[in-house]
Amino acid sequence: MKIRLNPEDEKKVREIEGVIKKGKRFLLTTHYNIDGDAIGSELALYGMLKRMGKEAVIANQDSIPAIYRFLPYSGKAGAGVPDSRIKPDVSIVIDCGSADRTGKVFELVKKAPVIVNIDHHFSNPGFASINWINHRFSATGEMVYFIISSVGKMLTKREAACLYTAVLTDTGNFVHNMGPYTMDIVKNLIDAGAEPEKIARKVYMERPLRSIKLLALCLMNLRFDRRKKVCWMKVDKEMYRRTRTKEEDTEGFIDMLVRIKEANVVFLIKESDIVKVSLRSKSKLDVEKIAAKFGGGGHKKAAGCHFRGISAEQAAEKILEEIYKT
Repeated sequence: MKIRLNPEDEKKVREIEGVIKKGKRFLLTTHYNIDGDAIGSELALYGMLKRMGKEAVIANQDSIPAIYRFLPYSGKAGAGVPDSRIKPDVSIVIDCGSADRTGKVFELVKKAPVIVNIDHHFSNPGFASINWINHRFSATGEMVYFIISSVGKMLTKREAACLYTAVLTDTGNFVHNMGPYTMDIVKNLIDAGAEPEKIARKVYMERPLRSIKLLALCLMNLRFDRRKKVCWMKVDKEMYRRTRTKEEDTEGFIDMLVRIKEANVVFLIKESDIVKVSLRSKSKLDVEKIAAKFGGGGHKKAAGCHFRGISAEQAAEKILEEIYKT
């Protein structure tokens, strides 16, 4: 089924199509703390570029979380700053609300003569040569879908699986942030070979025992402010040590908090070298504005930020202070 974009978005797709057809060497990257939309979009675009005969390198600040390593091409996504001798014609930054969220990789990104910025976060300032930014899309994966459909024409089964994962995860399993194109795109991805049951099982139903043990420890410090209907919990270094886990094992923990009926706003604090905070809203409260106060970003219903030089408890106090102001 053919899905028609509005003229402004169609113009951006054509502009990006021209860059892709002309370019030979591509660098793809996304934000640190990689999520399903980021990696799904990135891998699908990589697949298209390779079948077009292009040279393509994926370089991210962080490694892919374990739950997404079933995706096609996931073994091609490197972590850390790539070989500085790589000289891309085009750098494509995907699902990244600001340049600094790519981490150290941006030092190489900006060496390309052309930088393309594809993102659905409305707070994106437009830091590239070509910026396609539209928050009406539920996921950046939807935007990449239109690029592949235009440039690569027919999506492959592998690309469809990656994009389905992108949309599935950024809508919280089709619960929030649904866009005007979402269900039509999903239908087309399934028609192209994406397997909904398999992908949902891999993302949501297969958790290692160590992750469940970590969750059990986290739930012991669950806090709830009944008056403000705010719920939060933390994951600290000692919990990681006791359960022999890593940050990637916390994937999905924030979704457990979202399911609490009595809570309108929830957040998860993860302590490592820095303190990371994930926020979700089930009310009118805009958590993107709260995250932005601390240099973060995201969406009205889902956002995140991080702190340096303070404890998890201090970070919680700062987040609560902003929530209570609303």
